[in-house]
Amino acid sequence: MAVKAERIAVGTVLAVAAVLWGWAIGSRPLQPYYASAVHSMSHDVTAFFFAGFDPAGVVTVDKPPLAFWTQTLGVAVFGFHPWAIALVQVIEGVAAVFVLNRLVRRWAGPRTALLAAALFALTPVTAAINHDNLPDTLLVLLLLLAAYSVTRAIEDARWLSLAGVFVGLGFLTKMLAAWIVLPGLALAYFVAAPGSRGRRLARIGLAGGVTLVVSLAWPVVVSLWPGAKPFVGSTTDGSVWQLAFGYNGLTRLVGGTTGIGGGYGAAVGTALGGGAGPLRLFNTEVGGQIAWLLPLAVTSLIVAACRARGAAPQTKGGWALWGGWLVVGAAVFSFTGGIFHAYYTAELAPAIAALAAAGLVTAWEWFRAGGRARFVLPAAVAGTAVLAYVLLDRTPDWAPWLRYTVLVLAVLSVVAALLRAPRVAAVTGLAALLAGPAAFVVDTAARPVTVLETADPEAGPPPTDALHRVIGLNTGQGAEAGYVRFIDSADQLSPGQREVLAYAQASSASVALAVEGGTYGADPFLLNTDARVAPLGGYLGFDPAPSAADLPQWVASGKLRFVLLPRVFVDMGRAAAKQRGAVAASTDAGELTRRVGWEARHCRPVPPARIGPDAATAGVLFDCGVRP
Repeated sequence: MAVKAERIAVGTVLAVAAVLWGWAIGSRPLQPYYASAVHSMSHDVTAFFFAGFDPAGVVTVDKPPLAFWTQTLGVAVFGFHPWAIALVQVIEGVAAVFVLNRLVRRWAGPRTALLAAALFALTPVTAAINHDNLPDTLLVLLLLLAAYSVTRAIEDARWLSLAGVFVGLGFLTKMLAAWIVLPGLALAYFVAAPGSRGRRLARIGLAGGVTLVVSLAWPVVVSLWPGAKPFVGSTTDGSVWQLAFGYNGLTRLVGGTTGIGGGYGAAVGTALGGGAGPLRLFNTEVGGQIAWLLPLAVTSLIVAACRARGAAPQTKGGWALWGGWLVVGAAVFSFTGGIFHAYYTAELAPAIAALAAAGLVTAWEWFRAGGRARFVLPAAVAGTAVLAYVLLDRTPDWAPWLRYTVLVLAVLSVVAALLRAPRVAAVTGLAALLAGPAAFVVDTAARPVTVLETADPEAGPPPTDALHRVIGLNTGQGAEAGYVRFIDSADQLSPGQREVLAYAQASSASVALAVEGGTYGADPFLLNTDARVAPLGGYLGFDPAPSAADLPQWVASGKLRFVLLPRVFVDMGRAAAKQRGAVAASTDAGELTRRVGWEARHCRPVPPARIGPDAATAGVLFDCGVRP
């Protein structure tokens, strides 16, 4: 491929990716939990360093800060707008496509690199995360930079430490998820680098030390911080180590009760990602996001392993890198028994794209060369098309013609291959492979989403009501339906909420208004005002931030006076009371229950008429400065 033609082709792929991921960038809702944190971080240095959710310094978000630091940089340049945060995500996503292209080019040449970039850009789960403001976008970019550094280290060992830096930065983006690629990176260097085994192992150990130092730098500072600091969200004791290795570690992998939310982690994992097992990546919840080319990638890896003898070190290193990345990552995500979302599999997308591209290019070369191996390409097209039909058939009312079109294209490709028409076989075969995932990606760009969906982003037509089942919503009515509406309005400040905030700001408390029950109730205030509003209880209201025992001290010191209990929790409480305890509260909700109980006993509800005509719609405002 000529250099000029290659540059044009790569530029086209990058431009298409930017358009697809940046489409309607100004009107898409973002995950309000993380967007609120970025707003707070852009106004307060302490919140910026600790990834604090609120400017009052009550609690942090449930992730380390690096992804939100980059988003805050976008806000610093353009001002606080949802599109400014979304733009950072698009830039990081496009950069990841470019890095993958450069990385695969060093391993397998320009044709494979171009195809890998296109397959990666058209992977549905990649589009899903790049349309949201989750940290996974930056994580994928950093891991690709680490992999690129390893390929350079095969020629110049000094690059290996840089790979450790990038993985460490990945840890500061999404903690243990970044370490999943370490076996693949280490294996690639060990297989391909020159020098004795002892020297290679020593260099790998040194790079591992760099990874550990960078990974733990921020947690160590947070742990040793001498002054006041926000409570570390989604933990039981405010420990950053529990966040890293509990809530974002063992609780994700095996379930259990480590950290806040562990009590329902397995249930959430099953609802949002299906049951753990070897076929999870193909199930109804996950398959449409990542599985389209997975069998092709695995088959390519197996064939390469069988033919590895005599291959050049750089070639062996590439297969080891992507193979280790995919095998370890697929095993982790398939058998994770705790909290699991389908979008986690975005971390597998680069490896699948690279391996599938390498397999297709090799099959094409065999096809052109003739012999028995020429049948590998039509077989690959046929098998992948059948899988695409199965995935598309799960949403039969969405583009019902598409699954049949995929089969027709595959048949045309196979027939053209048998008739020795290589160009027709290549064009129709590639169309059969990409039609399904590309349609999902385009649908993601065009389809409006709700705020509720931003918490569990997915590409294409939603195949299940997984989020509703997590909440407990079985019908369109009742308290649970009210909770869905409550979340979906978390990025908007209602007239009633404005009245409540104005009334509360008349006090001299350092926290102008505290909102009970988690961050979704506080999000509207933080996204639309600069007021010192804080959630009680962190993300879901379960954190002891503060505990019920802390509230009297907060009130006595002048830190807190007014607490808002959103309307939805009042309604849900009444519904539970009518069922006489039939609805059992989660064990994680104990601290939330104790706080609300203290507020009801020691604080006075403010009559809505005293606040404003719409105040009752916002909920119950408690004045804790006056005893009831």
